[in-house]
Amino acid sequence: MDINTLYGILAAFGLSMVIMFFQSLNRKKSWKGTVTKIEKIEDEDGDGFSDIHYKIYYRTDVGKKGKVDLPDSLYESTFPNLQVDSKLIKVAGKDYPELLD
Repeated sequence: MDINTLYGILAAFGLSMVIMFFQSLNRKKSWKGTVTKIEKIEDEDGDGFSDIHYKIYYRTDVGKKGKVDLPDSLYESTFPNLQVDSKLIKVAGKDYPELLD
């Protein structure tokens, strides 16, 4: 194994550790808030396929702004009636917020 291959493996490992760290921080957060904007994003990859996801912008009850990126399948199954001014709650330990009734 040459040195460049070893550096590539170490870089990939380090990057995956950083990503896992930030995901764990997000899982620990909890908040309640109100949807301020919903943005549908279609990313085309050049092969004619598009990746659809949604950015949900919100303001927490204490005034902090945030956003959540949801894959299309999760958005359609979990948030079919989501609209601006809908109430969300993010429970610590969960990856995504839930819609409050």
